[in-house]
Amino acid sequence: MKTVCHVSLTTFTSIAALLAAGSAFAAQNVANTSQKGSLLVFPLITVDVAGRPGAPQQDTFIEISNDGNSAIHVECEYVNERKGRVNFDFGLTAKQTVSWDVLTRSHDGMHPASWPTNAGVPSYPGNVRRGELICFATDAARAFQIAWNHLTGTATVMNATDDEAFKYNAWAFAARGAGGLADDNRLVSQGTPGRLDLTGENVAGAYDACPAYNIGNFMPNGARLGNLTTLNNTLAVVSCNQDLREQYKIHRTKLEFTVWNSREDSFTGAFTCVDSVNTVRLGVNSQVTQGSNFNFSTVATPDAMFEVRGLSATPPCPAPTEASGLLSVLASTTQISPGDPEESHELTGNTLHGAGVQAGFVLWDPSPAPQPGPK
Repeated sequence: MKTVCHVSLTTFTSIAALLAAGSAFAAQNVANTSQKGSLLVFPLITVDVAGRPGAPQQDTFIEISNDGNSAIHVECEYVNERKGRVNFDFGLTAKQTVSWDVLTRSHDGMHPASWPTNAGVPSYPGNVRRGELICFATDAARAFQIAWNHLTGTATVMNATDDEAFKYNAWAFAARGAGGLADDNRLVSQGTPGRLDLTGENVAGAYDACPAYNIGNFMPNGARLGNLTTLNNTLAVVSCNQDLREQYKIHRTKLEFTVWNSREDSFTGAFTCVDSVNTVRLGVNSQVTQGSNFNFSTVATPDAMFEVRGLSATPPCPAPTEASGLLSVLASTTQISPGDPEESHELTGNTLHGAGVQAGFVLWDPSPAPQPGPK
């Protein structure tokens, strides 16, 4: 009889623990690409010609929607890889969507800024025609950020020369409050004006945390399976330590990669040192040390996965670095056969999967309060 009671109690306790764990998993507090949010991050925006003879012209098409039942204001900022930047803003009515072409500035529902082709001061390595877009909800006067968990967005990266493209969802961060998700609010600042705290805490003023690391499924460079061959892989990655202010500070991190093939063999030693906005070619003859870990000649299976983390590591990085959450998009050039040899190279891509929890921040310059005129 005692044994039966003990088993019943254990079973009840186990069920309670599972229910508690289920509730924890249901209460998502980390940014992802399938939810709505108050902050959207697009890690890959390109109007790049790539600098190679005969290279295709690339462009990006953006869509942002408001699923809320009333109007909202949105602040956006482009930042290129060399840290040139420009901000712009627009309003969204209830259930409205807006879209624009980054290169041509053709638009529907708003007026975008031109992509910044200047370098920041000081200048940093990279391509001024690639970078990121960050957008978040604010009050109409741009005096402070607000909670408005109804924003979604997509980016379509286009190879205009070869008529090919892929679409990815923006990483979305929900605004949070004491009970979980924050209530819609256009009158009160979500946290300190000019600072979005990405902590994932259920406290007033916080936003979802950042993934501590990203996981990518990929076909190694040079691998072939059936009718698909991968020629190269490129990772567009931004950190969750973002300074959008006019007087900004650079936040660097070490990207550390671990690769596994389909036989569960692991390959370590690949890394590169980056700042907050980067595009990294995964392979040999790139900025990645031990880049051969992404080639079929090393991995030896046509399917593989990798994990990438943002770590504090000085050395081997020449400048001070810090741990950082990551938001990534993987773009690949593939070859489909049999097919038209002149049109056999295809651009594909997708966002990576996030895992773990890492705090971060977004800093920006709110508009100053209006001053009274002369008496």
